[in-house]
Amino acid sequence: MSILRTTLLAILITVFTGSCSVISQQIRTESIPSVNFKMLLQEPDKHLGDTVILGGYILETKNLTDQSIIRVLQAPLGFGEEPESRDYSEGRFIISQKGFLDPEIYTKDRKITVAGTVVGSVFERVNEFPQPYLKIESCEIYLWPEDQRYYPTPYYEPWFYPYPYYWHRYNHHPYYW
Repeated sequence: MSILRTTLLAILITVFTGSCSVISQQIRTESIPSVNFKMLLQEPDKHLGDTVILGGYILETKNLTDQSIIRVLQAPLGFGEEPESRDYSEGRFIISQKGFLDPEIYTKDRKITVAGTVVGSVFERVNEFPQPYLKIESCEIYLWPEDQRYYPTPYYEPWFYPYPYYWHRYNHHPYYW
């Protein structure tokens, strides 16, 4: 019985972990294992041509004649390769994608996960400060759905408050406290 449980558990773990990624299995096998983003940013020449999987928050999307450029604030990837909090960012990177990407869909602050090859790095100014950007040519892009916040309307109960005898009734009995 324990062999059956162990086999079933191994199959479930394999299926569960394999189905959690938003990047295809083929690209994931081609990509290098998770490398520290700071290392990529400091030594991009060491990883030229390597496929990496990165994620973060979109800062800007621009379309040129034959490609789209997305500037991204890097964030570490969590479960299912979803970017975690931007507070843990280690820098920025630029994605180049052949074709048109609608800037109304790829808007500022949307989460994005990309698999692509490292092309190099470039310095750009951010508030008069030169900031290094890692350049990536994308193979696959996954745009995460926008967070849907649900704010319930305040519940109004006419018999609860201000019920005239509510506090009076409970103030005289200490066991209600």
